[in-house]
Amino acid sequence: MYTPPSGETLLAAAALAGAQLAKNRSAEELAVLSAFFCTLGDGLALIAARRAMDEACKSSVNPIDNASEIA
Repeated sequence: MYTPPSGETLLAAAALAGAQLAKNRSAEELAVLSAFFCTLGDGLALIAARRAMDEACKSSVNPIDNASEIA
């Protein structure tokens, strides 16, 4: 069974990766990298949220299917 790494481990890994990526980079290059990874993270968060919503909706009743319940 897969056990994901702890939040602390992920935080440490991200800090180390950031430090490595920052070596020998200009401020402009770091700004672009930062924006890229923020966009990547936001995209992953959106996909995860949508999948969670899909799972939650599978177990709930769609109000459109029950028109008499809509005020």
